[in-house]
Amino acid sequence: MQQASTLDLDAEISAEAEVEKNETRDSVPLGRQAVRVDAHLNRVPADRRRVFQKVAALAKRAMKTSAEGDNIAAARLAHKAYLLAPDMALTNHVLGLMLYNLGRLSRALDFFEAAWKIDPNDAEIYQKLGLVAWKLNMLDAAEKFYRLQFKLAPTAVDATINLAGVLRDAGKFEEATEILRTAIYANQEDYELWNSMGTVINDSGDPVQARTFYEEALRLKPSYGRAHNNMANIHELLGEPELAIPHYEEALKDPADAMEEATMRHGRSMVMLAAGHIEEGWAANESRLDPNRAQATLFTLKPPRWDGVDPGQLRGKTLVLVGEQGLGDEILFMNVVKDLIDALGPDGELRIACEYRLMPLVKRSFPSAVVGHHMSATVEGRDIRAVPKLEDGADYWTPMATPLRAFRNRIEDYPSEAGFLVPDPEVQAGFRRQIDSFGSGLKVGILWKSLNMNARRSRFFSAFDAWEGVLRTPGVDFINLQYGKVEEELALAKDRFGVTLHQPTDIDLKMDLDKVAAYASACDLVLGPMNATSNLAAACGGKVWFIHARSSTWTLLGTDRQHWYPQTRSFFGSGFRDWDNTMKRVADELAALAARND
Repeated sequence: MQQASTLDLDAEISAEAEVEKNETRDSVPLGRQAVRVDAHLNRVPADRRRVFQKVAALAKRAMKTSAEGDNIAAARLAHKAYLLAPDMALTNHVLGLMLYNLGRLSRALDFFEAAWKIDPNDAEIYQKLGLVAWKLNMLDAAEKFYRLQFKLAPTAVDATINLAGVLRDAGKFEEATEILRTAIYANQEDYELWNSMGTVINDSGDPVQARTFYEEALRLKPSYGRAHNNMANIHELLGEPELAIPHYEEALKDPADAMEEATMRHGRSMVMLAAGHIEEGWAANESRLDPNRAQATLFTLKPPRWDGVDPGQLRGKTLVLVGEQGLGDEILFMNVVKDLIDALGPDGELRIACEYRLMPLVKRSFPSAVVGHHMSATVEGRDIRAVPKLEDGADYWTPMATPLRAFRNRIEDYPSEAGFLVPDPEVQAGFRRQIDSFGSGLKVGILWKSLNMNARRSRFFSAFDAWEGVLRTPGVDFINLQYGKVEEELALAKDRFGVTLHQPTDIDLKMDLDKVAAYASACDLVLGPMNATSNLAAACGGKVWFIHARSSTWTLLGTDRQHWYPQTRSFFGSGFRDWDNTMKRVADELAALAARND
């Protein structure tokens, strides 16, 4: 912890707000937890009470000023109180709260921690410590602080909701459910508790049951924005994106703060796409760039940003196209590069800033473009992206998804020919010889998970056990294309299913993306969720069957297949995580394909 006395308030005020590493969905915000100043009086020694009266008056003024919306003036009042009594829990507590309101999370944590050390019997401070630690993704610390708050204030509903949220994010669903069940029994009219229970159950993978709890929250408070937002998410998961849209409209009438509003707007844009409202969806999807959204990347390019509205602006210009979001999306969005080159014309120039591992593949695929890589850094929890070697002399820059507004507004606008990336033909041919050596059957590459498998994200990937029926398909030689740690799954396939997953040689499945593109597209078929590898295979013209957890993912654009890649198919069941039916369909179709191959 930095020494609180070293605080440069002017620097903190002028600095950018520190973006949360964790959205802390459905948490009780600190803004509703004003410091009860007078409660501190009984814990102040008699000889300090005169000083306490002075700082207490300043503290109350600071909180009133903050409530009126002037967080800078509030912080100055809190700092003045702190300078009068830097060794008092109250002054550290209030200054920490004012820094939090300015978005200076790490510095707020310093002062909250100082207040805690001075007065460990103040239940309120644990709520602050817990929420800031949670936002900074320090889940173990957040859980500890909320449990301490529980001991001091066992009936505090905010502690229940926030502790359950931390446990949920840590994957401790049963414990979170039990804590909330007890609290709901004692507070049956508290709509926030019902909403919190719905979120825990939804994240555990059961949106149908979660819907019941959100419905009760909305019965108790029909205008509750968070519950409407969560109901929208439920409808999307269950394959009902049209039903999600009105809930987002209601949610946007009642956001808790700017960050929540930005998250809701982005969510609405995704369900618009999932429902097939493509043109409106891409326009609304510019909300992904809102700096108030926790996952938004900040770009530091100097040229003006092209907004994707009028492609005529690009004729004869120099445009920098910058990769954004995850690697799989970056590959997907390159679907539009040829359109941009045509729009720029023979006198224009396209410069592509992609992930550095993609550079050889992108250079080969678009020889008329100048190809470099973007540079990223994390500053105070925020992803900052720059392209210093490509922006000089450029007329415009644009993030990779934005041109979709201009060129992909109808299903008819998506490509009819397979493949827009070009793998190395010699490398591909060499890998095909390796693949042929694995046996005489159909050569099928498989992958089944993402490297980023937190408790919430894992809902969208099937357990490896669900692959048994597929892997037992006769007439197929299976090849592992899954990057990361796979030893356990390879052993399971061999020992329980009696199937050998052949391991590619002379390739790093995570780092050698140019080789991965060649290898995956050399297979007769690739099976798996949409990730970097399956997108590479499809973008290079390979045959891919995508396996989805739900039928309404935004990339399907309201249809039953991925129009980004016309040669691919998509498999999903009824509702959410219907893996039994989904994998049975895959197994049946694969068996038929293998039989025809014979």
